[in-house]
Amino acid sequence: MHQHFYKRVSYFHCIFTAIYIRYSCSVQNYHDKHKQTTSHLLMNRLSRFIALLVFVFAAATNHSYAQLKTDSLRRELSGYKKEDTGKAGLLVLMAKQYYYSNADSQYKYATQALAISRKLQYTLGIIASLEEIGSSHFLHGNYDSSIYYQQEGLKNCYTSANTYERSALHNNIANALFRKGQYYDALNAYDSAMHYALQTGNKLMQGKASSNIANIFYIQGNYTKALSFYLKGLTVQEELGNITDIASDMSNIANVYMRLGDYKNAIAYNNRGLAFNRKAGAKGNIIANLTTAAIIYNEQKQYDSSQIILEEALDIAISVNNEFIITLLKGNIAEVYLKKGDYSKSLQLYKEAKQSSQKMNDAEGVAIADAGIGEILCKQGNTATGLLSLKSALNTMQQIGIKEQARDISGKLAAIYEQHGDYKNALQYVKINNSYRDSLLKDNGHNEAQQMLFNYEIEKKETEITLLEKDKALSAAQAKSKNIQLLAAFIGIILAGIIAYMFFRNSQSERKRQSEILRQKEEIEKQAANLKELNDFKDVTFSVLSHDLRSPVNALTGTMMMLDEKLMTPEEFAMHKNELNNKLQSVSLLLENMLFWAQSRMKGEHALDIEKLNIKRKALKTMAVLKDAAAQKNINLTYNIPEGLSAYGDANQVDIVLRNLVSNAIKFTPESGSVTINGFTNGNTTQISVTDTGVGMTDEQLSKLFKELSLDSTRGTGGEKGTGLGLQLCYEFIKKNGGDIVVTSTPGKGSTFTITLPNTI
Repeated sequence: MHQHFYKRVSYFHCIFTAIYIRYSCSVQNYHDKHKQTTSHLLMNRLSRFIALLVFVFAAATNHSYAQLKTDSLRRELSGYKKEDTGKAGLLVLMAKQYYYSNADSQYKYATQALAISRKLQYTLGIIASLEEIGSSHFLHGNYDSSIYYQQEGLKNCYTSANTYERSALHNNIANALFRKGQYYDALNAYDSAMHYALQTGNKLMQGKASSNIANIFYIQGNYTKALSFYLKGLTVQEELGNITDIASDMSNIANVYMRLGDYKNAIAYNNRGLAFNRKAGAKGNIIANLTTAAIIYNEQKQYDSSQIILEEALDIAISVNNEFIITLLKGNIAEVYLKKGDYSKSLQLYKEAKQSSQKMNDAEGVAIADAGIGEILCKQGNTATGLLSLKSALNTMQQIGIKEQARDISGKLAAIYEQHGDYKNALQYVKINNSYRDSLLKDNGHNEAQQMLFNYEIEKKETEITLLEKDKALSAAQAKSKNIQLLAAFIGIILAGIIAYMFFRNSQSERKRQSEILRQKEEIEKQAANLKELNDFKDVTFSVLSHDLRSPVNALTGTMMMLDEKLMTPEEFAMHKNELNNKLQSVSLLLENMLFWAQSRMKGEHALDIEKLNIKRKALKTMAVLKDAAAQKNINLTYNIPEGLSAYGDANQVDIVLRNLVSNAIKFTPESGSVTINGFTNGNTTQISVTDTGVGMTDEQLSKLFKELSLDSTRGTGGEKGTGLGLQLCYEFIKKNGGDIVVTSTPGKGSTFTITLPNTI
């Protein structure tokens, strides 16, 4: 059985990947965005400019953060008296300089940069400063504060329509959520980082987002899926030539093979990654490689060798003053002492690790320490307290979804209960252990992992061979027919020029005439379509104002007048209350549809705000809005949607679509009927259906549903009246969001409206 000694090694790969992402991307992006703004201020200080350029170049290419010196920046700042955007930029770069060495200094320089940037209303400086302040909180383990400042940076990005910095900020938020054990939310944030990286063409962030997404799957025990994303990230980094990132992904791949029990491949990839990282001087990455090597020694029961390597890693972590990594290593060393039987030293280290993890709100760190403490207490004879500690650890692991550790802790509990003759509890934890074991065996596809790696290597070699063959063939052809090609090219150019001139002269006037005719035709057709749409809009608007809005408003006004003049008692008013509420809900939905439809007609196309949507939350929100309408007709409103089902789309538009479909279903369902919202995944799409037990539709009615706007909508089973806008709006919005809508119906039995949305970016 694997012990929890090495369960957090994945964090190291997340840490050094995330640190490099945060640093290299933010420095390079910040410099790229600011160099034109600050260059005119620095041109008169040539020596300063050169020093700054060397610093930024070194940071952007990631040739060892340890090589960067603060002296030149400090001298630059001491001589820079004017508080302008140039000084704000220098302060941000100084804050970045201290990321690895002193989070307090990072915070100090970032807050100075923020003050100047806000005074100048310098948006890029504000965004960069907030990112650095958030990062300093991240290093101190203040994850909620870190998320707050990164989100403030995002707000400024959205306000200023700045899309480039969004990817790094979403990534930083995801890192903090990851540390808090909120893996589902972290995955959503990493998806957003990937979305904006793709949108802005930021290949560097695309590669890093792939690796970070892989880290989520890795820690949840889905190793084959993790390997797939690691290989995607590695492919991008090899294309860009980013040595440190290549090393990072190699180390991650080594970790996957170690988990699959393939120590040969694990050692090979880990050694390759370590060689790259030592050459680059990347201390965080070196720590991760050393930890992986220690794990392999541990699996081979060479505990002394494992301890030596972990202590070397701890010395490096202390030198960079990273509290989180120090805490992880203490926990790992504690596990070595536990296996060696030195319970006193092990217990002391576990307690130190637990205290630090509690300070950083690191739920998994606390659980790992609790598991170690519980096991030691049971071995020392304090079984009751030890079992409580182990159960607390298991509960946390189950809540945050870390299968492998939940499996191992449940196995320990089963063994302890069995030793004490409590077979009932032993059986309970054996079942839990088997459940997690089966789940992990399903995920741990060693052959699939080998095939993915084999495909990656084959594709890489085939590309290299193809390029070599092309180069060789091209060189031979050039050497053999160079003179012939030159002569042929010369003659060809002359002939082509003559032919092109003649053709151009003969066809120029004809093309011009045809182009003008087509342009006029398209313009006339467009004007006709616009006029028809405006005429339809006018008809619908007057229809709504003359009847659909005036009728319920008049009813409400008359009722209130009668109540005010005491022509109606409160008891009589209560009898009409449900009907009035029904009319007001109808008016509210009608107004919302009118506003959205009018906007789409009069303003034309507008940019969609595409994001990842939680379908269950959308369904619950819709049901909350319409539950009163359903209750008035005694309609059973239910849902059947799996946890975590998601799709991509514009949140507001999807809300409008669901509300209209469910409202229509309630409208056309008689008393005591039912309306159900279902959801499921179908390949790369997510399907959401609204099914009712209502009156249904004929084939003729179905054929007209989305063809044209009708001013005479069908009344509902309770006499409800609509404008015909709802379904037209649903159809247009779903199409704009890259989806589709399908309807099936049987007269007298009910209808099902199914919308399809993409579930991948």
